[in-house]
Amino acid sequence: MQPRTRVGLIVGVIGLVLNVCVSGAVGLCGPFVSLLAGAVAGFFAAQQEKLATKGDGARAGATAGAIAGGLIIIGQLIGGVAALFLLQNTGAQLPFGQIPSAADGATSQIIFYLSGAGTALCFGVVGAALAAAAGAGAGYLGTNEQAAPPSFNTPS
Repeated sequence: MQPRTRVGLIVGVIGLVLNVCVSGAVGLCGPFVSLLAGAVAGFFAAQQEKLATKGDGARAGATAGAIAGGLIIIGQLIGGVAALFLLQNTGAQLPFGQIPSAADGATSQIIFYLSGAGTALCFGVVGAALAAAAGAGAGYLGTNEQAAPPSFNTPS
């Protein structure tokens, strides 16, 4: 397995667990977790692969960041739906809108959870794009360009 894939999966699983907690508490902060995880994954992927050019480091970082961001989308969805479930079961009052009670019809329940999952997915996709971009930037910065070896062309 390539280091960029391995690092992306490791950082992605850690980010998934962290993002369940973060997005469950404050859903807007989920993309920031993705941004940070993508940068970490991109930097470590570039460091482990020891690539020759900064462009190769950026590609490796973007791949690792995108893998991590893809996993973090799952954490965003779990955290978002869990927050809706907790809000509904605690009887919390919102400053806007209304949370359907368990006694309300199935249609209102489905709309409530699907709209929440859709919002979480939207934040997750934004986070994944940020993770890939941060991974590319960190991979670029984390790559030490190596000088090309001198060529000794002898005239004939």
